[in-house]
Amino acid sequence: MDIDAGRFRDILRAQHPEALSPLDAEVIVAIAQLAVDADGREDAGEIRLFFTVGKAVFALAGMEDAATPTFAVDEDDDQRLLALAGKLTATSSRELAFSVAQLLTLADVAIAPEEDTFIESLRVALAIDSDRAGELASTINEAVTPR
Repeated sequence: MDIDAGRFRDILRAQHPEALSPLDAEVIVAIAQLAVDADGREDAGEIRLFFTVGKAVFALAGMEDAATPTFAVDEDDDQRLLALAGKLTATSSRELAFSVAQLLTLADVAIAPEEDTFIESLRVALAIDSDRAGELASTINEAVTPR
């Protein structure tokens, strides 16, 4: 999958026009890692995209030089998802987290059932209605070109 990086950055800025807080950026990147891990497979392209997306999210928070972390925790993924989602209070931050996760589940082109389940769980945890989630997914799809 190829991503139009400029288009993707524009989409992120459009979805979150105000400054993103460093805490929200860290939470969004943590949710992004859960999205990458959702299907239980290690895909090199997905992992590269995770780091690219992490940099873009951190840039929105003025953290251009921050290293994209990896998170190793003992917490159950479902519990972690709920805890992370609860930290995002602004609608624009919740929608950005959803969009980033949506993008990462598309990285390997074939969306696994576990990824669909994850996206739905994330949508519910972030309190995004299904119509809005569809709009966000459609916008993200505009920045993606399958190989």
